[in-house]
Amino acid sequence: MNYKRLSKIGLGALLSSLPLFAIDAQVGKEIINSKCTACHVGNLDDGLSRISDQRKTPEGWYMTVKRMQREHGLSITKDQETNVIKYLSDYQGLTPDEIKPYAYTLDKTPNATEEGKDDLLVEMCVRCHSESRIGLQRRTAVEWKKLVHFHVGQFTSFEIQAKSRDKDWLGVAENEIVPYLAENFGKDKEKFDKYKKSIKDYKLPSKWITYGHTAGKGDFTATITLLNSSDESYALMMDYKYASGEELQARGIAVVYGGTEVRGSFVQNGVKYRQILHIDPKTNTFEGRMFESLHDENGSILKGIAKNSKEVSIVGIYPSAVKAGEKATISIVGTNLSGEVKLPSGLKVLKTVKHTENEIVLDVEANTKAKSLLGNIQVGSKVFKNSLAVYDKVDYLTVMPEYGTARIGGDDGKDKILKQYTTFEAIGFTNGKDGKKGTADDINLGVLPVKWSLEAFDEVAHEEKDLDYAGVIDANTGKFTPSISGPNTQRKLMTNNAGNLSAVATYKDGKEELSEKAHLMVTVPKYVNPPIN
Repeated sequence: MNYKRLSKIGLGALLSSLPLFAIDAQVGKEIINSKCTACHVGNLDDGLSRISDQRKTPEGWYMTVKRMQREHGLSITKDQETNVIKYLSDYQGLTPDEIKPYAYTLDKTPNATEEGKDDLLVEMCVRCHSESRIGLQRRTAVEWKKLVHFHVGQFTSFEIQAKSRDKDWLGVAENEIVPYLAENFGKDKEKFDKYKKSIKDYKLPSKWITYGHTAGKGDFTATITLLNSSDESYALMMDYKYASGEELQARGIAVVYGGTEVRGSFVQNGVKYRQILHIDPKTNTFEGRMFESLHDENGSILKGIAKNSKEVSIVGIYPSAVKAGEKATISIVGTNLSGEVKLPSGLKVLKTVKHTENEIVLDVEANTKAKSLLGNIQVGSKVFKNSLAVYDKVDYLTVMPEYGTARIGGDDGKDKILKQYTTFEAIGFTNGKDGKKGTADDINLGVLPVKWSLEAFDEVAHEEKDLDYAGVIDANTGKFTPSISGPNTQRKLMTNNAGNLSAVATYKDGKEELSEKAHLMVTVPKYVNPPIN
């Protein structure tokens, strides 16, 4: 990667700290045509058996290439592997609308729960892996059938497992599942070709105005910069500031697959991070996530828009609600925010701390007699409906995630099998005009400051003393840290330190107190964690 032209804008530190590499999709094509044809028939131009009949995300192609190395003796260098994945993702990838329903898996969104779209598919396939693993690839009917046969040959015991041995698994798979997969996840080359043609002249914007949120830490405003090198890699820069005032900088590298799928990496305070952005070229917006490489459960959600957007837009407002009689500093993040600002009734601007094209920061105060309402923000002539709340009381809480999973493991730096943390947040709500909980007019007040504690989930957990052994929760941040792996000689049968707990959020407002729980399962380590589970 050639960073010479970037040094003019103060990237000397970046140059010295990053591994330089070259990436070229066409080199990847040459490697595929030379190396893969040892087993596959044809070539990429006319059709290469098996390979040309599939489309996948970069993560999916990575898993394929690794399997070829592991199971079939493919000899390939790291640089060659990178170029192969680049070519396949560029020319046989997925469209943004195909990725979006399953982006949570690529983003490593913690505690994500799938809702099966088809009962038979869940019973036949999803009992072993996620539905997203299926949904994040496209194959011809013949290829789906071959995948079924691969499962029979590779996993010889699964046909005698529960939900398999009570049926003709292979017959059902071939006659019912394969047609379903071909219809819902068929290769559909025409669709992908049409999409590629539509973004042929798309130029990736270099600067992105971003809103982010880190569970347990709060909201932040960021500028993400992607500067294209002389090859097909990018310099990645991220400058961000939390509501708490903490300012951070990240410098790294990125690859853009298919013109819109960004995969970046950087080091922040000595910790390696990965960043995944899914760009919508029609709106020049993105959604994504960044997370620690070794602890993907620790991360931040990201939402952004190109800085050069012509739209008056808002990508984030924080806090999203102000309590009657209290003061707050509100940040409004977006593009072309140059006009006069009008806030919902009941809110008074005490001071304009900052007002630029991309961020408005206001010190405000809510009227002591203000009643709960979800109001509009107006910037210039643009009205953003139902974007900021004023409230007089909190009626109830919800805890996110509702069902959290943590895993016991070893200590960082001392053990290869690491712990998996989970962080809870309490979301406040008012009942709305109808006065009823859980109806459409309820107002989401955002994350509230609460105190966290743990309880045994049930009588069995109480008897097994799970609360004593499974781990601890930070009373202020809601981050749960599981215990070290077992065996534990102090527990019955010398079992490990797994446990079945409840995470309890307690919110106090004067004499009023609200409480809500979430289920927390502290379980055993996960030894296999591929990019797509």
